[in-house]
Amino acid sequence: MLAYWYNAPRHIKLIFIIVVCAAIYAANQVQPLSPTYTVLSLVLGFGLHFGQYLQTKIPEHSSYKLKLQFLLRIYPLIIVAIIMWLLPPQHNWIATLQALGFVLVGFFLVPIYQNRAKRF
Repeated sequence: MLAYWYNAPRHIKLIFIIVVCAAIYAANQVQPLSPTYTVLSLVLGFGLHFGQYLQTKIPEHSSYKLKLQFLLRIYPLIIVAIIMWLLPPQHNWIATLQALGFVLVGFFLVPIYQNRAKRF
């Protein structure tokens, strides 16, 4: 999924972002997520992109490339575990949906901004 995101056409990325934002908005109508959890989720999403970025910059025959690949494979599971553990118990699935949505938004924003054309 993550490899596809970096190769997907722009219109597919836009559709996916709109769907995620609509899901966040719908969940926010039931139970708003506190700003602390929102920022934490965005930071976890930035970390997801940063890990993928590091993977492309490490030489192919490096000794720690396999360890980083393993870490990047389990990092999304770690994110879900952290979010489930930290969120308050009331309306947990709605808050989890919002938090995971903000993780995806954080992941989406960095590569879109990073790959945009320079207009200087």
